[in-house]
Amino acid sequence: MTTTQAAKTDVRRVVLAVTISSFSIAALMGIAALLGAGDFGETSVRILLTTVVVGCASVVTLCCLVVVGDRFEPVGLLGFLFAVTTAGLALLMVWGDSDDLIENLYRLFGVGVTASLTLAQISLLLGLAGTRRSIARLMWATIVLAVVVACMVSAMITGYDASDDFLRTLGIIGILDVLGTLVTISIGVFGRGDRSLNVALSPRVAALLEAESAATGRPVRDVVEDVLARHYDTRVD
Repeated sequence: MTTTQAAKTDVRRVVLAVTISSFSIAALMGIAALLGAGDFGETSVRILLTTVVVGCASVVTLCCLVVVGDRFEPVGLLGFLFAVTTAGLALLMVWGDSDDLIENLYRLFGVGVTASLTLAQISLLLGLAGTRRSIARLMWATIVLAVVVACMVSAMITGYDASDDFLRTLGIIGILDVLGTLVTISIGVFGRGDRSLNVALSPRVAALLEAESAATGRPVRDVVEDVLARHYDTRVD
């Protein structure tokens, strides 16, 4: 494992540990609120809502972690930032005492939730099916549909007066988005169309492959396939 790979693995472990720890603390707070003495008042409700917010943000973060360490890592990092920001807005709304504050933030919060869920979905698609060439077109088409759905939903949240045709179109695209996601992830996880082989490389060879990948802008997998193809083509000739 190279230094770069080790650093990315460490980042994933840190984020995972922070995510699990945060939700564990929030879960304990929620249980304490439910088991606490006295009436189930406003503070208890806010504690439970905090648990829900942190839990949802944790799930989104875990989805975004799927692509950490490969070429689609920026998508996961962007999703993580949106998840954290949206969770912060949600906590501000939960614990804020001003109705005007909630009124001013709910649209921004709605757009943030839409963006976070969309990026989590895209991260799952790229992480679980991004290496399968047999479903690359379906995967990218589904990603486009997901982005379109997110834009249409965000437009409605920000005040767009949706017509019946707009809603019908949104429904159709949304159904195709869900269908494409299910098929893509199912084939990516359980499909047998692509054969893969895991090989441990020496640090020197791994560094050379990463250098070639950085110089050409191609994934390491494509570089390895080209090298092996040239090698065996030469042997056949």
